Amino acid sequence: MELLEVLNKKGNPTGEILDKNKIHKEGKYHKEVALIMLNDKGEILLQKRASTKEIEPNKWAWHGGHVIAGETSMEAIIRETKEELGIILSENQIKLLVELKRDNLPNRQYTTAYYSICNLNIDDFDIQKEELSEVKWFSFKKFKDMIYNGHPDMMFKNNENTNKIISALENIIKSY
Repeated sequence: MELLEVLNKKGNPTGEILDKNKIHKEGKYHKEVALIMLNDKGEILLQKRASTKEIEPNKWAWHGGHVIAGETSMEAIIRETKEELGIILSENQIKLLVELKRDNLPNRQYTTAYYSICNLNIDDFDIQKEELSEVKWFSFKKFKDMIYNGHPDMMFKNNENTNKIISALENIIKSY
């Protein structure tokens, strides 16, 4: 059971704590985190969701997850990274990218998106098989093409929030 803090429409905690499945079923707001990992070549690390995932199985996505009740967003992304990718990042390796709100039912959320520079080889990741089937570095162009062309294996769609992330990432890639 994954207990999450319920938020109101403005993103403030309501004091209610519910199981993730109940929050999704009732369309309540909650916190999520995302971490986009880039390497020095300007590539983006994507993870393929396991075939057993209820939402978007076998789709490529960036890294992320729910913020458990009592956690900060930073604590959540460090935990998720350790659990799913088998690597431990410190707070100073993670930078704020953008904050987003998603109003679409059933998964209404406030997402804090971070980025980190990571130059590990694919073999350096110890992926959590219950969550992921593989990880792979993609060129930034290929990543954008998959989104903008509606690639069937891409979890994220061409929408306002995805475009905000892409725009912020482009600014970062230009700077190095």
